[in-house]
Amino acid sequence: MNNSIKNIGERIRAERLRASMTQSELAGDRVSRNMLSMIESGAALPSIETLEYFANKLDVPAGLFFSDSDEAEALYKKTDAVTRARAMLAEGRYDECADACRAVPYDDELYYLTAEAELKRAEQNMEMFMLTSAKRCLEASRSAALRMKFVPNELIGTIDAYSALIRFAPGNIDVDVISEFAKRQTNIPAGTFVYLAALGYLDRGEIETAEGLASALPFMNPDQQKYLRAKAYAREFKLTKAIEMFMSLEDSDNLGFISKYRIAADIESCYENKRDFESAYKYSTKKHHILELFSK
Repeated sequence: MNNSIKNIGERIRAERLRASMTQSELAGDRVSRNMLSMIESGAALPSIETLEYFANKLDVPAGLFFSDSDEAEALYKKTDAVTRARAMLAEGRYDECADACRAVPYDDELYYLTAEAELKRAEQNMEMFMLTSAKRCLEASRSAALRMKFVPNELIGTIDAYSALIRFAPGNIDVDVISEFAKRQTNIPAGTFVYLAALGYLDRGEIETAEGLASALPFMNPDQQKYLRAKAYAREFKLTKAIEMFMSLEDSDNLGFISKYRIAADIESCYENKRDFESAYKYSTKKHHILELFSK
């Protein structure tokens, strides 16, 4: 019996069993079950078209069937996993990307793809205010990144910066921490750190410093600038104007979870100062709803 023919049959059988498929399920309408049995035993050689049919059903590269060693098999699987994972990452299929990477033994390329996929999942969760889920994704991303021989500074910097922002979400912002991240390599826009530092100084009661940062027009987007102006109106007890500006930002796509929580809290506070407790209660309820989302 030709060893190469036997190896092809053995590889097909091994992948079929790994996929928990019967011979009839794999054979489908392409070949008979008896023919598949002959192929797996090495008594018959399938055509290229039939090999491609088996490969598609088993979700493996057809070249895997020609591998003549465990090392070659591992290389085929790794190459296929990387190709599919890259495509999934580009298409925004982050969960599937991470699963594709986990399906084969890891190396630096797969660790990187996993870290990127988990980071993207974290960003999606943060957009939905689901901070507990985002935190888990960031932890998975960081774990994968740190297994690489050469950890990309921008990747790990972004992961750590997002983790810090999650810690600050419902409370005061630590300006010193924000300033430190502003010096590191991240893929977060520089204006975000300037804006968050301004909010942090407001938390400290350092109004003049916050107002100085608020004037840094090139570094912040218009909605960030608008939010800081609304905060100034609220401090000056120009409450009607402040509420109007805060409300105009409720549906903004340019403000993250920290600002959205604060906007609800700010509107609640403005209504309390106006003695409009019914409206204040409405925004108190909204604020607590956001906090509930943070825990998911």
